[in-house]
Amino acid sequence: MFFLCCGMFALAQTNNEQLAVQYFKNQEYEKAVGLFKRLYNNRPDAYYYNYYLETLIALQDFKEAEKLIQKQIRIYPLIQKYKVDLGQIYEQQGASSKAKKQYENCITQANLNSATVKELASAFQAYHLTDYAIKTYLQGRKNSLVQTEYAVELTHLYTQKKEYQKAIDELFVLIRDFPNEIVTVESILINWLIDDPQQVKRDIIRTNILKYSNRNPDIQVYSSLMLWFAMQEKDFTSALKQAIAIDKRYKEDGRTVYEISEIAGDNMDFKTSLNGLNYILIEKNIESPYYELSKVLSLRTKYKQITHTYPPKKEDIQTLDKKLYTYFKDNALNLSNVLLLREWVQLKSLYANDIQTAKALLEDAIYKQNIPHKEKALLKLDLGDILCLDEDVWEATLLYSQVEKDFPNDTISSTAKYKNAKLSFYLGEFDWAEAQLDVLRAATSKLIANDAMYLSLLISDNKTEDSLNLPLMYFARAKFFLENNQLQKAEDMIDTIGKMIIYHTLSDDILFLKAEIALKKQEYKKADSLFARIVDFHPHDLLADDALFMRATINEFYIKDMFTAMDLYQQIIRNYSSSIYASDARKRFRILRGDVLREVN
Repeated sequence: MFFLCCGMFALAQTNNEQLAVQYFKNQEYEKAVGLFKRLYNNRPDAYYYNYYLETLIALQDFKEAEKLIQKQIRIYPLIQKYKVDLGQIYEQQGASSKAKKQYENCITQANLNSATVKELASAFQAYHLTDYAIKTYLQGRKNSLVQTEYAVELTHLYTQKKEYQKAIDELFVLIRDFPNEIVTVESILINWLIDDPQQVKRDIIRTNILKYSNRNPDIQVYSSLMLWFAMQEKDFTSALKQAIAIDKRYKEDGRTVYEISEIAGDNMDFKTSLNGLNYILIEKNIESPYYELSKVLSLRTKYKQITHTYPPKKEDIQTLDKKLYTYFKDNALNLSNVLLLREWVQLKSLYANDIQTAKALLEDAIYKQNIPHKEKALLKLDLGDILCLDEDVWEATLLYSQVEKDFPNDTISSTAKYKNAKLSFYLGEFDWAEAQLDVLRAATSKLIANDAMYLSLLISDNKTEDSLNLPLMYFARAKFFLENNQLQKAEDMIDTIGKMIIYHTLSDDILFLKAEIALKKQEYKKADSLFARIVDFHPHDLLADDALFMRATINEFYIKDMFTAMDLYQQIIRNYSSSIYASDARKRFRILRGDVLREVN
């Protein structure tokens, strides 16, 4: 009988609750209030309390609401929210002075510990009483006797009030006493930079970094923050200057200087990159873990500088060639410098017009040097490319096929097969190329599969009944010349297509090729305009997302228009979500926005 009564009571409680909540949602507060009162009296927990209080406020029954809150405080004296609720009821009755006194009593109450400070501040924030939340944290700090207590919480509140100087003072004092908190501080400042269209917060950050650094030259964390900010600004010159100062002052091993140099090179600031690497090579001895790394990266950066200069200076090519000769004369070929050798071969074949020496370097590395088999396979592919350039097509095909056979379950096999298919394409053997490319469309490498699909469709869409397929033949030769840095020959081939026919289905492909040539020539505005025409006039063609990504890259790294670059990356994410560039576009967008960063500590 007892259990039956309990069950009936619980059922009635549930039914009343459902009915009361429905009345509340329908704004039938007169019907809801009695039910919530009974429910609350039976079980005075937060759930029924909140519904009952909101119902009383909706009915403007403030006297009853005040009684309810005071009862709840008596039952739960340690819960801070109810004390702030009482102040709010005073406010709604027009008793502002009484409400103020209640709030002040909350803040000055005895035994306010860390947990209750945060709870009380959150209660104030729930009612948008930011000033009282700030007072709560300041009182808690006074009680704790720790100057930086609640620094992060106060920073967020000061930021809400746009009191940025107070906020940044909190952060800079925090990292002065607790340098390990710099990651937290940087995260907060990044959010400032993201939401700063007028660059007000950016200027405050810059001013205060300089102020605190100048006043406290011996505090390393401020120097580190100055370096961090320079990196956000992509001011690699200032970042390197700061990195060198930190390296000298704190006798580091060159790590930070090396990382800044590497990032500067990735962002096409070759001068700054080389300056940093030269500092390591001059100031550090061979025992530094970054000495040999800097030697290799310096040579690779000089190569990259030459390949991004049009026209490249003959003396620069010769100087780098001599340095690379000396380097490999003094250093054995190994896993850490094989990429440098590959770049030397590129320098020899594509820029110094010394194909025979390039071949000799590769043959020596492949057949005489002790390096891993996979690296040898990559060099064989490079040798195949050189042989194509030297018109030794048969030997090139054999090398590609050999690599394909030796690594059947590796991506390198697909790369070799793709190179063979491209060679057939360049030679005008379109049916054979198309057959190989169709197989590669299922390759595990998304990039190879995507390239194979494009080339396969290019062939199928542009083959004609005329077995000569002259426009496609000339286009294939133009692609070959571009790939081998013979820009004038590539342009001549494109002009030949234009003379043959006014309009051709290759129009978007030709535009893309012209844009690539313009990019090679450092005609960045022209390249950007040509890529834009592809997106505007051929938005549904295969090259549209490629063109859009190229535009974003040009604007980010060459034109230095970060806002346009971000917009273009967003267009890829939004309009070409299945593109192979979508992931990279999302990453680049987040880096430019500031919320994903390459860390430099």
